[in-house]
Amino acid sequence: MSANFSKYSTRPTLRIDLSALRANYDILKKRVGKTTIGASVKADAYGLGIKPVARSLYGAGCRVFFVATAGEGKLLREAVGDSPSIYVLNGPGSKDLRLYFGADLKPVINSLEQARLWSEAAAPVGSPPFAAIHIDTGMNRLGLSTTEMTQLSRNKPLFESLNTDLIMSHLACAPDATHAMNADQLNKFRQMSSRFPIKPLSLANSAGLFLGKAYHFNMVRPGIALYGGKATLNPSQENTKSVVELLAPILQIRDIKKGETIGYNASFTASKDMKAVVVGAGYADGVPVASSSHAQKAKGHARLHETDIPIVGRVSMDLTILDISKVKKPVSTGEHVIFRGDHLERDAEENGTLNYELLVRLGQRCRREYIVDS
Repeated sequence: MSANFSKYSTRPTLRIDLSALRANYDILKKRVGKTTIGASVKADAYGLGIKPVARSLYGAGCRVFFVATAGEGKLLREAVGDSPSIYVLNGPGSKDLRLYFGADLKPVINSLEQARLWSEAAAPVGSPPFAAIHIDTGMNRLGLSTTEMTQLSRNKPLFESLNTDLIMSHLACAPDATHAMNADQLNKFRQMSSRFPIKPLSLANSAGLFLGKAYHFNMVRPGIALYGGKATLNPSQENTKSVVELLAPILQIRDIKKGETIGYNASFTASKDMKAVVVGAGYADGVPVASSSHAQKAKGHARLHETDIPIVGRVSMDLTILDISKVKKPVSTGEHVIFRGDHLERDAEENGTLNYELLVRLGQRCRREYIVDS
């Protein structure tokens, strides 16, 4: 069967369910009770669009947001208005200071160097934004070391000049509730934060949120859980909903004969007669090259008519070929195969990567379709 080309687009579509996003916010909010939720919307809200996502979360009641850079913070401020708090996780750089003051962004201070930079920059400003202090409790990524924390706690003028309204850290192994590092970081965070005057505290990310009340403190900072991705090694405890699907239009239907090859490098040879579709989405749109099949082994999948269909051959920049031999219903050009959705976790496993990466790599050229009610 073949559809009229004038009735559909050959451009892939990201279908983003904002109702599911808000439902996930409510689910997490019920789990943490009175604890504040600070939503992580960095990397363009994990690839889903920072402005519509943030506005939707704001409508659900979220008043605290986290981004990675000041540039992201500026875009977010334009989306949510003046009242929400916006923290910038990478902290201040000298070239970014105007953005912090102009968009009222709160820097997360990760080192004594950043503390001094912010202190000097904020001194002549009448009402500078508040700041957060990030303690490294064992991840050895960003954050003040134990030595730096000691120095900052003894330098009262410097600490007070930062105008701090949050002290935070980040868990390294939270997806695994049995990992000993979780309790170790929790204890270090309590000990190190106690060196300062009482301030709101935040430790838990999405996975940490499921470790229990001891990890919640005053604020939790979910990211992947808001977007429907599973955050822990025990996904049965998570009842969040899928938020995004990548819809790839079928551009052509092909009959492949036994012995014929498919795609670049002729990496796939048909072991029998098969029917395949060529769809308009490739690695430029978020279908990784790692999804390609090698030899006769299928690696990545999509769905069509509720049937899993394997990728055959190498994924191209703009195109992917899939085997539809097992699809029982008639297939037409113009229909869509579905990547991601409620099989995001399987996709990540098949590609040897994280659900986070699959989301943030979703292509900017995709048409975005936002669903408000579902």
